[in-house]
Amino acid sequence: MFVHFPQMHPELLPDACRAVLPGEVRFLDPGLGATSSVLHVRAEAAPFDPRTARALLADTLRFGESQASPRDLLAQSLVEQAGALSPESSRAVQDEVEKSLLGADAVQPGPDAGELARRQAQMLLLLAWNLEERLLDLRGVEGKLKSAWDRLDQSVAAGVEVVDDEADHEAMALGRELSGLTLPDASDMAMPWRKLLEAFVVLMPGAALCCTDADIAAAMAEAGAPEAALDLAPGATRVFQAQTWRLMGLDRQPEGKTWLDAPLTVGFFAPAKA
Repeated sequence: MFVHFPQMHPELLPDACRAVLPGEVRFLDPGLGATSSVLHVRAEAAPFDPRTARALLADTLRFGESQASPRDLLAQSLVEQAGALSPESSRAVQDEVEKSLLGADAVQPGPDAGELARRQAQMLLLLAWNLEERLLDLRGVEGKLKSAWDRLDQSVAAGVEVVDDEADHEAMALGRELSGLTLPDASDMAMPWRKLLEAFVVLMPGAALCCTDADIAAAMAEAGAPEAALDLAPGATRVFQAQTWRLMGLDRQPEGKTWLDAPLTVGFFAPAKA
């Protein structure tokens, strides 16, 4: 079984990318997805059950609302939480969140490095999942905007007689209301793929990953990551296989992060050119 990386929602991938993925590929669910989804696999090492995961995410976002502007909240929360896999950066905040939701004794003092890494990895992926859902919402808004403008264009082109139609009045009113609306650019919310890669490895140890992002493949190649036989990921155009820290472009294994020394296989699949 292959686990897709880094997106966790298949709807985010263009149809051409989904078409070249292996049939057995699954998308990672960090604890928020529907249990009935045949396209997802639950993160096997995730420490928080779905109820707790939802509560922790909600409380973390509420905390973020008091620290960031609403426009930048989701992207900023993810970027800040990405640092959680670095020692000490947001441990105190997360411990307080867990204590408030799980009880005073839920977070024991001085958890071992592996347990701490699993908690922080799941929190990062919960935030990434939430951001992906907001990006899907944004696509829906963009679709409604396009539909409204199309209807307005048709009304104007058809002439005064058709503009009197109730539906066209509605389109014109919606067009005027949205004429000054500027939507955030989804490309500005780029995921920190190296931190996400670490989180995937922590929560899905031993899993092989597949990816359609050419920029990530280029970054691994530029960092000198060893390439492997293509038959390790049938249909792939490139396969990298090495310790995780090498695939992340690091010079050495970070002290105390033994999970980054585990070997990892990542297959890259390129959609056919039109």
